[in-house]
Amino acid sequence: WTKGGQRLIQRKNNSARHFVNKVQCRCEMLQNGTLQIEHLVKEDSGNYRVMVYGKDGKLKAEENIMFFVQGETMSHVACSFPSFPEPVPQPILSAECRNKNVSVKCEVKQ
Repeated sequence: WTKGGQRLIQRKNNSARHFVNKVQCRCEMLQNGTLQIEHLVKEDSGNYRVMVYGKDGKLKAEENIMFFVQGETMSHVACSFPSFPEPVPQPILSAECRNKNVSVKCEVKQ
């Protein structure tokens, strides 16, 4: 996984390797390749990229994902969003695969 061209984390032979400070990244890579980010903040928004390699070292697939975290912290608010206080409430994630395309939906219910 990369964010804005900077390598974050990779998994090889069931072992994860961080390329940035693990505490600063607040991220883990699950067994299925999912990137999990703890305690989301607006600065986590950005262009993420995942690359999948086969055992032979050849690139099998890659995907670019533009990720947005909405909401403002109260100390930086120019325009208050009372219905979206920080931290963001627990999101509900759903994914759908069709014809080799993955559609991911993340929503928060108040």
